[in-house]
Amino acid sequence: MGAGKVGFNLAQMLSSEHDVLVIEKNDERREIIGELLDIQTLNGNGASPAVLREANIRGADMLIAVTEMDEINMVACMVAKQFGVPRTVARVRNPEYTEGPHTDISYANLGIDMVINPEQVTAREIAKLIEVPEALNVEYYAEGRIQMVEVKIGPQAPVIGKKLKELNIPNQCLIACILRNNSMTVARGEDMIQNGDLVFIIVRTRDTVMVEKIIGKQMGRTRSITILGAGRTSYYLTDYLLKKKFDSVKVIEKDRTMAKYFAQRMPEALIINGDGTDPALLNEENIGKSDVFVAITDDDKINLLVSLLAKNLGVKKTITQVRRSDYSTLIEQVGIDIAISPRLLTAEAILRFIRRGNIVSVTLLEGDKAEVLELIVPFRSRVANRSLRQINLPMGTLVGAIRRKDEVIIPRGSDIIKPGDQVMVFTLPQYVSTIEKFFQNNGGK
Repeated sequence: MGAGKVGFNLAQMLSSEHDVLVIEKNDERREIIGELLDIQTLNGNGASPAVLREANIRGADMLIAVTEMDEINMVACMVAKQFGVPRTVARVRNPEYTEGPHTDISYANLGIDMVINPEQVTAREIAKLIEVPEALNVEYYAEGRIQMVEVKIGPQAPVIGKKLKELNIPNQCLIACILRNNSMTVARGEDMIQNGDLVFIIVRTRDTVMVEKIIGKQMGRTRSITILGAGRTSYYLTDYLLKKKFDSVKVIEKDRTMAKYFAQRMPEALIINGDGTDPALLNEENIGKSDVFVAITDDDKINLLVSLLAKNLGVKKTITQVRRSDYSTLIEQVGIDIAISPRLLTAEAILRFIRRGNIVSVTLLEGDKAEVLELIVPFRSRVANRSLRQINLPMGTLVGAIRRKDEVIIPRGSDIIKPGDQVMVFTLPQYVSTIEKFFQNNGGK
């Protein structure tokens, strides 16, 4: 329900595997999504029982309400639940509904199985990137025991020009995927690393220093962060960073009322009331000495401009929020380190919820060029009690890590997968359904 950017991204991701119907009251949006995607559409208000009946809601496995109105999303889930829909998801942005003394209220009792807040999701993603300075992306698995780190291979990296099977990489570390010229491959022994490649590395969290051996430089500690914009995402991010006790957290906000409010709520942060697009202000506040600069205003153009100014002043790492998807490629071309899309992150979080069961989590790499499935091995699955060599997974697939109770294994071909193991599987999108069959119960039948 809702054919905005989040709704469009979700429908696009889901339509290859599921029957999707999108409810949208704006005719222009509805027609666009109907023309571009292989889905059904319906005009109307998805919170209306009559519209939901017309959509055959009783036959739906899930309702995902991602309109721009929190209240409509919540009511739609409540109504859908009364029609018998097993699972419901509501996008809720207003912190009044998700924070404060009332948060002990059970949303499940209101008919909502998952509440998703795009600003919280975005803040969490940015926080992970701040904690691992050299990474373009960081994901945690096995309750934080395993990291997937995405890094760019620079000209000084010792792995350039060598086949993966020739590399002297410790057993606690594994190169899982390589992105080159916008094409993703799941890594094999014969693959060769080139300058400019984006590589996805699996490593035990306690062994992150191993990544340095691949990229050829030390990963320094982040001490100071500057944030542009004092909106909701900034609020969640600043709160998190202050709890982590970073040396310096600055927030630049042009609106005086908002800056004053922020200063009252975040007394440990330095709040600067001023225009972030003014180079004189950035110089005066020594922004160039920040380890990380994060631009998260609601204006993509301002985020882009000020990030470039900060980079020019000497900031080591820039993270820029972009809402327009056509800006993402441009940002990387002009030298900004990382582009963050709240809409895509929200869609990914909902996708993880959709694929529950023996699938613990789902991560999309570079949009949807590859997926990481975190699965629990059933007792009677096709892979149980067999070595990786014996399983014969599809060519575009790789088991990157195994968690067995408190033990974390970065596996090789001789390692055996046992029932109850939690495994990370890297796969190209076309093999997802095949992988799910390998890990089904009853021998995958």
